[in-house]
Amino acid sequence: MGSSSDETPVVLITGCSQGGIGHALAREFSANGCRVVATSRSQKTMTELEKDSKFFVQELDVQSKQSVSKVVSKVIDKFGQIDVLVNNAGVQCIGPLAEIPISAMDYTFNTNVLGSMRMTQAVVPHMASKKKGKIVNIGSISIMAPGPWAGVYTASKAALHALTDTLRLELKPFGI
Repeated sequence: MGSSSDETPVVLITGCSQGGIGHALAREFSANGCRVVATSRSQKTMTELEKDSKFFVQELDVQSKQSVSKVVSKVIDKFGQIDVLVNNAGVQCIGPLAEIPISAMDYTFNTNVLGSMRMTQAVVPHMASKKKGKIVNIGSISIMAPGPWAGVYTASKAALHALTDTLRLELKPFGI
């Protein structure tokens, strides 16, 4: 690839369903001249982005290591780089902690925490080889004031916050 393409940042965003933060971020990054890879569990939730040729739209399940590897490989093959990863995919989990099925808690943590870690682990080798990159994990202000029926979601975002603080220290020597 020519040097001109290397100067145009490639931004991979998870959780780009219509009406959400990821969708708005995809539009904003694109408006600011970035090449945007918009992802979501279901292609149907991104039809508006898909109609716009500026976006590279991919179906991605952050709970699947295979899905994560496949999409990251596709992006590297197509653009030769990933400059920014925005871990935005997330799910709610509403209900009293004493009654929420453990399977629902597992699903929430698998998406909100482990999904972000799967994505991070998939892009770090590439970013480290280039000695540059940015990883953004979308948290929640709810960790500052947990409320009833939001305990699982809040705990998942608190875990992501803690992991992000550690990642910042561990990845700094690699330019990330």
